[in-house]
Amino acid sequence: MANNEGFPFNHHSNTPSRAPQSHRCNEHLEDVLKGMSTWPMDVAAPFQVFLSCLKSKPGEEPPLYSSTITKPDPSATNQD
Repeated sequence: MANNEGFPFNHHSNTPSRAPQSHRCNEHLEDVLKGMSTWPMDVAAPFQVFLSCLKSKPGEEPPLYSSTITKPDPSATNQD
């Protein structure tokens, strides 16, 4: 293979550079990492949502785990 015209080695693209985009499931992964950094650890449910995001088609991602859980209302504490 003396002729390397078909292989543009070290050829830089002439197209305008785009800013890097995060993966479509990146926010789901952030939910998993948040669950790992809290006590008690909440990893199983967000990881399941993350895996279903990876298996889904683009545009059909499941809702974020952090937006589906109900947070306790601080004003509804037991005051005896």
